[in-house]
Amino acid sequence: MSVRKMVSRKSICDTAMQIIQDDGVGALSMRTLATKLGIKAPSLYDHVKSRDEVIALVQGASLLNFGDGFANAGPTSRDKILFYRAWALANPNLYPIVFQEKLHRDLLPDGLEQKVLGVVVAAAGGSHVQARAMWAQLHGLVDLELQGRFPNDADLDLTWEHAILSLEAAKKAHLA
Repeated sequence: MSVRKMVSRKSICDTAMQIIQDDGVGALSMRTLATKLGIKAPSLYDHVKSRDEVIALVQGASLLNFGDGFANAGPTSRDKILFYRAWALANPNLYPIVFQEKLHRDLLPDGLEQKVLGVVVAAAGGSHVQARAMWAQLHGLVDLELQGRFPNDADLDLTWEHAILSLEAAKKAHLA
């Protein structure tokens, strides 16, 4: 008689996240995930319905990590913006899962997206419109930086400084 290995959703999420961090989302397959968990691929379907559900687990955990870090980054716009960049650069393979791929809203924990969105909107002065504009600018800069699209001699710290000044000015104008 074989002993069935117990696998939790947390271990599935943690293992999937490690695969993505190490090798990118393209390396995540149900077979690879099951092997890393020490089970057979069909057994994985006893715990999750699909790869999309696994991606949603990773999105949820990563959104929570990002949101908590963003909330605790410090009181100023500068603190929040620099955290956004630092988180993206520290998590180059998770960043696309959270901020570029389809967000599996129907599979995320209830209220998670609203919780993180609330922190971001608050940092933008309470305006959803301002928050979207802020996110678009930060996302564009991070994406270009992660993709190595800037010349080697580009002063990215100075570029980010200009973005911070621009966003702070826009926030002040909105609050005025």
